[in-house]
Amino acid sequence: MALQLRLRRDNLRLRIPGSLLGLALLAFGLFALQQSAAAPDPALATRAVGLGLTLAVAGIAAALVSWLAPDLSGIWCNSPRYFGRRKPGE
Repeated sequence: MALQLRLRRDNLRLRIPGSLLGLALLAFGLFALQQSAAAPDPALATRAVGLGLTLAVAGIAAALVSWLAPDLSGIWCNSPRYFGRRKPGE
């Protein structure tokens, strides 16, 4: 069984904000990596590199998952269907 990766174009209401979140995480990660060279302490530079790498990997993963996953209901939370509404008959 071959794994097929294809871009999904349904449910854009969740896919676009998810990819924007991924891009924002990637941007913050790259900024942290860039600024780690200007850290006044080597321990702070190490922490900035760790934070930058973590955010960059999380950003790439979030952007990819937003467009490749067939079902986003377990990844990006949907609001409940009947949030604030009563069921008929109540």
